[in-house]
Amino acid sequence: MSGAVNFKKCGSVLVTGASRGLGLQIVDSLARGGFSPGKIVATTRNPASTQKLQELAEKHPNIHIITLDVVNQESIEKSVEEVGQLVQEEGLNCLINNAGVNVVADFQTVTAEMMIENFHTNAVAPLMITKAFQPLLKRAASRGGAGGTGSMGIQRAAVINVTSLLGSVELNWGGRANNFNWYPYRTSKSALNMVSRCMAVDLEPDGILCMAIHPGWVRTDMGGSERYALATWSWRVRVRLMDYPAPEWLLSTAKELRMPFSDTAKYCILGISVALLLLALGILAWQAFRCCTETHTTITRQDAVNRDPLYLVEKSRTVGNYSGAPSTRMENVHTEVRRLSRCLSPASFPSSGSSQADGDTEEQANITKVHGSLRYSIYYDQLQSQMVVTVLQVEGLLGPSPTCILQPFVKLRLMWSGSEGVEVDDCTDKEGGGSATVLWTVLQEWQTRIVKGSCNPLFGDQFSCIMEEDKKLNHINLRMEVRHFDKFSRHTVLGEVRVPLGQLNISYPLELQEDLKAPQKDLVGEVLLTLKFLPTSQRLEVGLLKVRAVLTEMWSDAALYARISVQCNQHKMRYQKTSTVAHSLVTVFNEVLMFSLPEFPLEQCKISVSVYETHTTSKSPKHLIGQLTLGKEKSSEDKHWSLMMRSVRQPIAKWHGLLI
Repeated sequence: MSGAVNFKKCGSVLVTGASRGLGLQIVDSLARGGFSPGKIVATTRNPASTQKLQELAEKHPNIHIITLDVVNQESIEKSVEEVGQLVQEEGLNCLINNAGVNVVADFQTVTAEMMIENFHTNAVAPLMITKAFQPLLKRAASRGGAGGTGSMGIQRAAVINVTSLLGSVELNWGGRANNFNWYPYRTSKSALNMVSRCMAVDLEPDGILCMAIHPGWVRTDMGGSERYALATWSWRVRVRLMDYPAPEWLLSTAKELRMPFSDTAKYCILGISVALLLLALGILAWQAFRCCTETHTTITRQDAVNRDPLYLVEKSRTVGNYSGAPSTRMENVHTEVRRLSRCLSPASFPSSGSSQADGDTEEQANITKVHGSLRYSIYYDQLQSQMVVTVLQVEGLLGPSPTCILQPFVKLRLMWSGSEGVEVDDCTDKEGGGSATVLWTVLQEWQTRIVKGSCNPLFGDQFSCIMEEDKKLNHINLRMEVRHFDKFSRHTVLGEVRVPLGQLNISYPLELQEDLKAPQKDLVGEVLLTLKFLPTSQRLEVGLLKVRAVLTEMWSDAALYARISVQCNQHKMRYQKTSTVAHSLVTVFNEVLMFSLPEFPLEQCKISVSVYETHTTSKSPKHLIGQLTLGKEKSSEDKHWSLMMRSVRQPIAKWHGLLI
């Protein structure tokens, strides 16, 4: 509310369209706050029918109600006379042109009468009202106000036109064009923006500040009843100020509206900032000094250990007992660890098992630590069955590492629960085995542009799609993943937001901001795999038998294929692809792929299966259906892998969940 404190130094404020909605809330907030001006003039076409405004005037004696029809020139001139009698020689300090109408019409239904009606009320009326009240504004500007004759603002003389972001030409261009084809309203607000710009130039020599304010979507008769923000004259709502005069001294006065600090307070803030900067530099220098000294100490201790007699004796014993070459590299590493463990204390050299456990715990902690929030808007046009999603901004992101330069973007998926109550037989623990589950299907996929080097990126990207009649909103979720771009396509998921559309009323444009959560996978299908291990020939056979997935649309040329890769002992082998098979509810492959394992023993082996959809008759890009991963780690192994190792040389079949 820092910007509103200046109204305490404002002698008089006139608000048009104060009978309801935003205008009524402006009058209420100005009257109740500790920053209330001396005189509040509230205008309405019919004062007798405005019960709430009459009640406010009875509670607050500084509220004066006058009659004003903004499209009637005689009514405008009469209101100027009444306001002149109220303010007298002090003049009018602030004029808020809030009155407006919204006539909804698209390209097919718009008429000339609709356009003229909106233009008269939203663009012409603010110009005529400002022109009529100019003498009273000049009278207040000549007195100087609280800021003196050298400053401009509401404490001296100002005109505030309430506009809308829907009048922006930039946000209605190309891929950002949204679904609000309100020709009369949007064009009238664009005209109001230009009227404000012209008035700012013409009124600047008189010391009158002119500006336009976008209050955001508020809960009014025009904005709708299901908005997330109430119509309140506070800076909680999104406000976009357009400071039209170009000179820097005028822009600085606009900033004074938001930060009315004295010079002493500003110098104190500057001094505190400099002190904090010096403190940060001192901490940085101290950390650098510690880093250098600890590195030197570590090197010195290591040299001392190497010269220790016990180490030399143990080394000679090792050479004597193992005169031949070691059989494997892993055995040599374990021998080295056992030898060094006798020279170092247990506290300074933990066991490999505890190190592995600590590493897993730390990695799990890093995955669960999610920072930031996502601001977006969503709207569903029931007449056209069209869904419109706008990604606005991501705030408070942290990179994967301190040295990493963030390049965030947002991946959107429209998920439909196409099959409920599917029995997933013998699903692994990793994939959430159980009885009846829900199979999801990706209806649409979108991706925003990449914003480089920002932890609070602004996007403004908008996406839309036509929803089919059988796709009900209560079966649809919107999944938005914030990712860090990697040029090798190894994008890092920083967090996600899931929106169940069936729980929201999106018949009006709804803007929300939610915290990012840890990313999770969705079950989109099942895969029947067979595994067979041949120890003599050191080979692993992976068989793909069937793939079961939900069909969203019937395409005659739709086909599936799978890409299978194996990583063994940190060595990644070349992936292999299956043949392309026509896509159906249950796609049958019956193919076996063979992989030669590099070395033994197998401490770690990971099998990854990725299923893609493509079209045989057109050169369309491939589309990822889902992925699954199974195998053996150092501390755990998959159930399917355990069954395979118990029955070597025999194929073991098992269903696995397909995740995305």
